[in-house]
Parts: sequence; structure tokens; C-alpha cells
Amino acid sequence: MLRHPARRAHILALIGAGVLIVTFGGIGIELGNDMARHGDLDRQSTAAGSYLRGVHHATSNARICHYAFEAEHRPADGECYLQAITQLSDARTGFEGFRSVQLREGGGRKEVLGVVEKQLQTISAWPRSADAMPQDGPALLAALDQNLSVLSRASTLDQADRVANMLRNTSWQRRLAILGILTGVLAMISAGWVLDRSSLAAARAEASSRDLALRLRATLDSLSLGVAVFGADGRLWHWNEQLATVLGLGKDFLRTGLSYNALSGRLVVDGVPLLEPFEHIESSLAKGELAPPVVVECKGGNGADLELCRTLFFAPDGAAERRGFVLTAADITMRLRSERALGEAQKLRALGQLTAGIAHDFKNLLTVILGNLELASEYDQPDQVEQRQEYLSAATHAGHRSEALTGQLLSFMRRQSGAPDSLRLSDLFSFLGGLLGRVIGPRIVVECGIVADVWPVRVDPAQLESAVLNLAINARDAMPSGGRLRITARNVTFSVNSDLMSLPVEEGRSIRVVSDPSPLPAGDWVRLDVVDSGFGMTREVMDRLFEPFFTTKREGAGTGLGMAMVLAFSQQVNGRVVVATGRGSGTEVSLWLPRAVTPTVGAGDGAAQTAPALGKPALPSAAQAAQGRSMQVLVVEDDAAIRDIVVTILSMAGHKVLEAGDGEQAFDTAAGVEGSLDLLVTDIQLPGPLDGVTLSRVLVERYPALAVVYMSGDLTADSPPPEGSVPNARLLAKPFRRDGLMEAVTAALSTRAGA
Repeated sequence: MLRHPARRAHILALIGAGVLIVTFGGIGIELGNDMARHGDLDRQSTAAGSYLRGVHHATSNARICHYAFEAEHRPADGECYLQAITQLSDARTGFEGFRSVQLREGGGRKEVLGVVEKQLQTISAWPRSADAMPQDGPALLAALDQNLSVLSRASTLDQADRVANMLRNTSWQRRLAILGILTGVLAMISAGWVLDRSSLAAARAEASSRDLALRLRATLDSLSLGVAVFGADGRLWHWNEQLATVLGLGKDFLRTGLSYNALSGRLVVDGVPLLEPFEHIESSLAKGELAPPVVVECKGGNGADLELCRTLFFAPDGAAERRGFVLTAADITMRLRSERALGEAQKLRALGQLTAGIAHDFKNLLTVILGNLELASEYDQPDQVEQRQEYLSAATHAGHRSEALTGQLLSFMRRQSGAPDSLRLSDLFSFLGGLLGRVIGPRIVVECGIVADVWPVRVDPAQLESAVLNLAINARDAMPSGGRLRITARNVTFSVNSDLMSLPVEEGRSIRVVSDPSPLPAGDWVRLDVVDSGFGMTREVMDRLFEPFFTTKREGAGTGLGMAMVLAFSQQVNGRVVVATGRGSGTEVSLWLPRAVTPTVGAGDGAAQTAPALGKPALPSAAQAAQGRSMQVLVVEDDAAIRDIVVTILSMAGHKVLEAGDGEQAFDTAAGVEGSLDLLVTDIQLPGPLDGVTLSRVLVERYPALAVVYMSGDLTADSPPPEGSVPNARLLAKPFRRDGLMEAVTAALSTRAGA
């Protein structure tokens, strides 16, 4: 915690005053104690001295009066002797107190005191007559007088020592008092010096704060965004002039002390306040914890795009009066315009890359189709039917590949999910064995493993074929000088959910990425590996491997959609893609595909049997009846080639087919029909005011039993019916084949017949 320098002066002043108070208080207390102690000792010593002088005087009188009585036998001398003996006898009552004082004053008087006590006891037993003194009385009195003189001299010496000790103690206390006074005075002087320096520092800090405030004010005014500082009570402290401009406020509206609620009430667009309620900010401030800034983008009252940001702040010492929040408002209209322009530019660039790549792929497919058709036309002899059929089959397969290519694009754009089917990898490998050699060139050796025992997988065959072809082409580009491409598959069973990144590193390929970091669910899986012997990839490339339009090829050589399509395919089948690489160790791409659940035909036969292959669905009886007679069908399609194909197929089925190129022509054609119109096959997007949906509604009103089939290239297998379509209409996605068209027609007729 920060402290002001003046606080040190306060502390020193308190220390100095405390030292002085303690010094003078201690001196006074010590002097008082000494005076009380010495006074008590002096009183006891005085009493003991009086007692000693009295006994000593009585002893001297007893001796003098006895000698005087012995010489002249005067009664007065005898009376004097008796008084002295009586006084010595009475002195026994105060002897214990006298002895305790003598022993406290000096430890070497115990023996003398004992002799004096015995002598006093002896004297107290003498007869009270001047002429009856015992024979050894004079000697006893002389010895007593001598002992009392010894005690008197010792008491005098002890009193002198006590006075000297008292003087010595007084000198020590005087020195201690002088030291304490000097310490206190020095502390007070130091406090004054520190206070003076603190005042000077405070003056400098105040001047620096004023300069800093001016610089901050200039900085705030120079910002392109508006700034407002509010206290914890929601009152405005500081702001810059740009705030009023950005928020579209009058310059006189902002003032010191303006409440946050008043500002929020002013910033309302279409009945919705732009600022968050003050109660939310107040609760965040009450918690006392720093929270991330709250940022929101909105449209301001002046039509500008705004970015509002609210940030809390707290004082370092946690003082409630120095906490609050900062509100910033930025006009992001130009930034959003720039971002939109950049986004459009990126879209155009991506569209160019996509167009170039798709055009390249379609040119290849068209080359195969046209080349095989040209070769088939040359084999027109009866004995060349088998060779002609081979070329026609190759052209048909290329056509299917072009259909799969458009389906993959729709899948990549998340507009179509492939129709999964149970596929054995042996069928895929037998097809790829001959195709890959022609695709990737003779310099690369293709090895397809044995997959006879590999479980079937539940995938769309065309999408899996395209995914493997994309991986093979990427492997070819990674081996410009030739190499080996190995495609294998094996069964894997996990008893618990498994992290694919934790699998052991194979052949030094330690750099790995996975399409989905979540654990692979427990169960049966088929692992399909495409392994090349190329130079591998770096970590930077691996980190962006699944990004759409990311490619390491030269400009125009690739679209960057290959791995993105593989990723989309794996997500559709709930699988995973794991890519492992290493410098000089090549690259291994593993497709983890779920095992297809084999249906059973019975529970009591003891073994699961594969269900028979599905042929064309059996038609309901009503539909068969409808096809048993000639129906009137109206085909509406603006593309003449597609219209001719549909008309030809339906005519071959025995129906009477009418055709039109747009909605208005179709309406006129339907108006001239003799009898009822049974079926309408129409494209959804038609030129003119009548599109396919509108046309169908108009015709159904005239012919309630009319069956409807909608065609469109935008439709997919899981597309919902178009908005406004007639009930029970069927959808037919382009491109389609004859079987698909007839199934849609049959289903539409069956639904109408059942209705």
C-alpha cells in the first residue's frame, strides 16, 4: 500500500513524543520509588539509631552512677543506677525490631547482636539495689558498652554507604534522562525535516499532477473515440469533446455530475436504450472484482455504427470513493465498410479459385465423356457391341463422377448430406486399382492392400471414392520425382472411447493433426490409410491443413478444397481424419469410418444374414393402375435439352406428354388440354412472372387431382419442400437419371391416387 511521505514525519514525531513522555515518566516514577524506599529505610534507621543511643546512654549512666555510688554512697547516685538498670531491662521489648534493622543494614552483626541480647537478659535479672550489683556486673556493663559502640559505628558506616548508593543511582538516572531527552528532541527535529521535505515533494507532485492532467486532457481530446469516466454513484467525472460528437449529443448536455441514467435515457433508438442498465454496473462494482470489458455494437441515433465499451476500475487501496467505470464510444462505420469490402474481395478471390478448380475438374470429366463417346461412335459394327459398350460405360461413369463432384461441392457448403450406403471396400479398391494409375501417372507405384476381410462401411460410395482420389492427387503432388502410394484398410475395435492422438507414432511420422479432438466412441471402426513416400509437411502447413482454399500449390494449380471436402465427408459419416507426417517420412492420411450395421432377416436362424440387394421399389397398386393407362403429363422446363430428355422418358412409359418452356406457355398449354391433366413435372426456377411453384398452385386449383413433381438443381435429398408448394408434391434433384425420374413420378401419382 502506498503511503504519503508526510506519514513518516508523523511517525517520527510520535516516536519523539513517546520517548520524551516515557523518559520523564520513568524518571518521576523512579525518583518517587527511591524516595519512598529511602524514606522508609531512613525512618527505620532513625528508630533503630534512637533505640541504640538510648540503650548506649543507659549503659553509660549505669556504669557512671554505680562508680559514683561506690565512692560516696549518695542516694541520688543509687537512684540513678536503678533507673539505668530498669531502662536496660525495658530495652528487651524493642530489641527484635532493632535487630531486624541491624541485620538488613549489614550481615556481619548477628554475633554481636546475640551477645547484646544475652547481656540485656542478664541485666534484667539483677536485683534492683545499688549495692546489690553482681560481682561481674561492672565487667558486663563495660562489655555491653563496647558492643553497643561497635553497633553504633557499623550503623554510621551503613548510612554513609546508603547515601553514596543513592547518589550513584541518581547520577545514572540523570544520564538516562539526558539520553532520552536528546533522543526525543532528535526525533522531533527529524520529523520536522521530513515534514518539510514531504511538503516540498507534495508541492512537486501536485504540480506534476496538474501537468499530467493537462496532458491527459489533451490526449483525450485528440482521440477519435468518445470517453466518459463515471464514479461508483453513476455521476460523470470527466469526458472529452469527441463523446458528444460520436453519440450525437449537444455540447451543453454533458456536464460534471451528470447521472448515468440521464445519459442512458438520452441514448434511445427505436425505444431500445443503447447503454446497459446502471444496476448491472453497480452490482459489478459492489463485488470489487475486475471483470472483462463489456463491448456491444449498435446503431446510434445519428445513424452511425457505434461500438460501446464499458470498463470497471478500482483504486489500489480499494477505497470505495475511488472506484468507477469508463465508457467509450467509437464510430466504426468506416471500419465496417472496410471489413465488408475486404470480405467481398476475399469472396471474389475464393470464387475465382473455386471456379478455376471446378472448371479444371469438369474439363477432365468432359474429356473422358466426349472421348469415350467418340470412340464408341467408331465401333458401330454388330461384332463390336462389347467394345462399344465398354466405352459407353466409361462415359457413363465419368458422368456419374461429374454428378458426385457437384454433390461434393454442395456437401462442402453444408447444403447436402450424402446418402450413406453399405459399401465393401473391396469394390472400391477394385475400381481404384485401375483408375489411380491413369490419374497419378506412371512414375508412382500404386499398391492397394487386401481388404477381403475388412468390414463394410456406412458411407456414400461416390463421396468416399472422391475423398480417396483427392488424397491420391495430394500424394502425387508430394512426390514430383516419383515414389510409392499405398492404400490399405483394416478393422479396429475400441472397448472404450479413445483419443486418436495418443496412438503410437508410426515410421517417424510424429507431427499429427486430427479433424475432431474429441475421443473416438467405443465400437467397431474401419481404418483406411493413404500413405505416400513424399517429403512430408511442416507444422505450419499441418496447422492450416483443413482450411478451405488453403493450398501450397502454385497460383491456379489447385483450389485448396481437397482436404476441406475430405473433412466434410468425415463429418457427415461421424468419422475422423487423422494426418500424420514427418520430414523425410512421408504422409499418412487415415480415414476412420464407422462399421456398417449388417441387417438380419431373422432372429431364429442362429446367424446374421445379409439382406438382399434392393431393387426398384414396388409400386403401390394405385400407382400401377395409374401407369396402366395413358396419362396426360405437362413438362415445364426452360432448358430444351433437359426438357427433351424428360419428355422422351415419359413418352417411352406410354404417357401423353405436353411440354412448355416457361410458366406462361405452360398455362396456355394447360388451358387447351382436352380432358384432365394428371401430372405436372416442372422446374422450380422458370423465366417470367410464373415460376414453377406459382404455376403448380394455379393448375391445382383447376385440376384438384393433379400430381406435381418439382425439379431443380438446388434441391438435395434432404431439402424441405419449397415455400408455397402444393401438398404432397415430390422433389427431384438435378442431375437425375431415368430411374430417379420414374420413381418421383410414381410416388407423386401414388400420393394423388391415395388422396
